[in-house]
Amino acid sequence: MGLSQEQMRETVDEYLRRVGLGDADAVVELMADEVSVEDPVGGPPGTHVVGRAEVREFFAKGFANAKPTPQRTGPVRATAGDEAAVPFHLTLTLAGEEKALDVIDVISFDEEGRIRSLRAFWSYADLR
Repeated sequence: MGLSQEQMRETVDEYLRRVGLGDADAVVELMADEVSVEDPVGGPPGTHVVGRAEVREFFAKGFANAKPTPQRTGPVRATAGDEAAVPFHLTLTLAGEEKALDVIDVISFDEEGRIRSLRAFWSYADLR
């Protein structure tokens, strides 16, 4: 039997908490070795990274450049399978200016409850 919906919800909430702390090492602890992150989906080169080392570097750079602060705007919706989606509001500080973005992350999990893939749905045109 796979993960429970509650386990997926807890991991998603913990992921958002760690993003808010700006701790790339803590974020990567939640991920599988061959994790795939697309942030945003369909984004320019460098926004789709694979493997914990690349994902750690991606998050560390993002945390240093943008100081993201996520806040859930709706419930985590978990499937009967191994995936969950979460809507959240993201506040960023870019070049000293505060920006906002609404995001939906779709996350899949491995058998051990680690994040196997994370796909972030947002567009640069949505920054405000």
